[in-house]
Amino acid sequence: MEASRSGKGKGGNLRDQRQVFTFFVEDMMFGLNVDNVLMLDQNVDKIQRVPVEDRGFCGVIKFQGIVVPVLDFAHRVGVRSGFDAKKQLLQQISQRESDHLDWVRQLSQSLSNDEPFLLDIAASDCDAALWFRQFDSRDETLNEIIHAFIQPHNELHEVGEQAMNQVRRKGSDNVVTDFKLKANQLLLKLKNLGKRAKEQVESDMRQVLLFITDDGKTPRYALLIDEINDVLSYDSSEFQSTSTGALAQIKKIRDILAGIYSREEQRDCLFFDINKLADEEHTQVQNSA
Repeated sequence: MEASRSGKGKGGNLRDQRQVFTFFVEDMMFGLNVDNVLMLDQNVDKIQRVPVEDRGFCGVIKFQGIVVPVLDFAHRVGVRSGFDAKKQLLQQISQRESDHLDWVRQLSQSLSNDEPFLLDIAASDCDAALWFRQFDSRDETLNEIIHAFIQPHNELHEVGEQAMNQVRRKGSDNVVTDFKLKANQLLLKLKNLGKRAKEQVESDMRQVLLFITDDGKTPRYALLIDEINDVLSYDSSEFQSTSTGALAQIKKIRDILAGIYSREEQRDCLFFDINKLADEEHTQVQNSA
């Protein structure tokens, strides 16, 4: 595939540049020729459902009186959308809060009734501890909030360990009351952090309609996408086609992508074919090669 002859970018010349409109699906960056972008629209609530089942087909929307089909890009190519990922993240944050409420309840019961405690007592053994430490998002504010869970979470487990040791030495008198007081204070900190994390996630749960065109005037279809990135300029030497070379061996790749733009110290851009994306036969990426 030849590069568009427009613009001059880093390390290239006027003849060898392609302007690529890029967007993210979770951590994957996709792109298409900027000439194929007709318009962006945030009025996703205007999508009208129709009784048609097709992979990633959302419905239709009107563009200057023209009825245009809408495709959910991520679902069309068979991957999880950023919107889906954020919904799952909200559930995970709520589940962590619920798990630790239950942890405190069960430990309190164990201390009071001298019953075995079957959950993890050490913070290092808790699944949540690993999740907090390894969490990584391109949203730096969200990273900071999630990593802020680590300290109060560790303190909660330390308070629990101390209470268990105290009960073994001198019985449960006042130990349970003291544990509940300290634990509830830490649970409140975790709850407030959870509220901030959810608000941060929800503030970024916006989808956008990207109207695709062949001729620069008429919409062919609209893509429902999650996160716009930027228009990037690539040199033709940075492009590897899926129709020839090593990538051509993988049918699943060439069924969607025209190629990949690769540049040092920058995320690869998965350049897709707008014709293949509209062809259902070329979007069954989960089928065997």
